[in-house]
Amino acid sequence: MNGSEHSYGRLDLHDAHAIAGGSNSLLMALQEYAEETMSKDENAAKLVKKGVELGDALLDSARILTSRGAFSTERYLSELLIYSAAVVDGCEVCALTHIDSARKALAPEAVVNTIHAIALYIRAQADDDTYLLFDAYGQHWTRFEEWPHLGASGKQSSLKFYNLIALLMSMVVRKRRLVRFHSFELLTRSDVMPEEVLEVIGIAQAMGGFPARWEAVHILDVMHGLKDAGTLPSRFSDVLGSIPQSR
Repeated sequence: MNGSEHSYGRLDLHDAHAIAGGSNSLLMALQEYAEETMSKDENAAKLVKKGVELGDALLDSARILTSRGAFSTERYLSELLIYSAAVVDGCEVCALTHIDSARKALAPEAVVNTIHAIALYIRAQADDDTYLLFDAYGQHWTRFEEWPHLGASGKQSSLKFYNLIALLMSMVVRKRRLVRFHSFELLTRSDVMPEEVLEVIGIAQAMGGFPARWEAVHILDVMHGLKDAGTLPSRFSDVLGSIPQSR
């Protein structure tokens, strides 16, 4: 589907079904990819089994939560991911809880400050939808490589993680242009994995409810565009290939 068809004005029932259907299809495909990947790891497989045992009613949440191993190589990255969503959503208690955990896990202060800067840009977009502001934001983003580095471990690149942060915030505040922009950045300029996108969608849903989850339809649209252009990473082509095509 083409994300540009939906302007966030008044949607009819067909539009609503198309948005929810596309988002849910992508989420299910990402879950299947993550489960298959985790099943090859003995420790991860135990988590998947525990999650499935929670029952069908919690299956989606269980799969999303077990996928958080994508960021667990450095604890503070997971904490900062949730913290960023809480900041942009205005959830003070959740933000305080997770920034405390991130600092206990030795999150660099420069990285925390950068997340605050990203939140300011996202909130500005949500509150004042002008092309001038968006253009300034896009130019600022070209200096990504100059932003604080995440450490010497090489587990995550700054480019990827900050784009994931921005994508998460964009989904929570439901800013279509930013969801598409950061999806494109991630898929074309980083080694982002499906499990990481799955975690972002899961946290977006936890913080922003189903409206935030439905923003994933724009991630799907970007993936289709890159696939048509022959530039979509193969791991995401595999995800798209597992989505049933309706004719």
